[in-house]
Amino acid sequence: MKVLVIGATGYIGAAVSGALAARGHAVTGLSRSGRAAHPGVEGVRGDITDPAGLVGVASRSDVIVHAAAPTGDEDADASALEALLGADRPLVYTSGIWVLGETGRDHADEDAPLNPLPIAAFRPRMEKLTLGGGGSIIRPGIVYGDGAGIPAMLVDWAAAHGIGRHVGGPGGRWPMVHVEDLAGLFALVVERFEAGAIWHGIDEPAVSTVALAAAADLAAGGRGRTEPLPLDRAVELLGAPYATALALDQDVRSTRAARLGWSPARSSVDEIATGSYVRHV
Repeated sequence: MKVLVIGATGYIGAAVSGALAARGHAVTGLSRSGRAAHPGVEGVRGDITDPAGLVGVASRSDVIVHAAAPTGDEDADASALEALLGADRPLVYTSGIWVLGETGRDHADEDAPLNPLPIAAFRPRMEKLTLGGGGSIIRPGIVYGDGAGIPAMLVDWAAAHGIGRHVGGPGGRWPMVHVEDLAGLFALVVERFEAGAIWHGIDEPAVSTVALAAAADLAAGGRGRTEPLPLDRAVELLGAPYATALALDQDVRSTRAARLGWSPARSSVDEIATGSYVRHV
């Protein structure tokens, strides 16, 4: 199968490109640099701010995976998505669990109503366009693995301050997914495409942010100690949209992916504390 991956050198896109190529697909990876992220992936230069150029590349593919980061211009992102959907190819759009907002002690599955955080306020429009155009959606949890993603910031904080930090109080929880597990889910969704489907990419539905901060401290060479970073201080450092997202309490379940044979079983706390995030100094 010929698969076009938009945003193929990003954290998620690179992993997806590699997973698809490893499964024997002919993968074209579109990025602004045109660089191929993996052997066996054909790199091509392009930009989602050029919808006409996207359609030209997309028309040569059997399936499209949209894994590019948002531009910050909602109308530009919508135009790119509409152009890709107009290529009349199955399209898998990468959304995210922040579109669901705070879940508290209830859990949210793929049928949960949307209640987006400010940082994800543009997502409902993109999801509606995708589903209306016959595409499907994957909502990853907080992605970890390969020493990258948001957990890398937690390790940086622990290294800088000598203690693990979590934003807000002790009740925060994050749904987590390893980047390789997520890439495997994308491959399954591509291979068994279902128009109008929504898939949650979640390894663990609700991991304590205190436990993640403790693991980050261990990775930075500490003893697993933690302290809260007050939300108002986090807002000063990171801006309100991002800080609010990091203080979130979510329990998000992936109830549909099992029917594809996807059954990840990794531990984010173990990976951060003893795996790819460990600082060797």
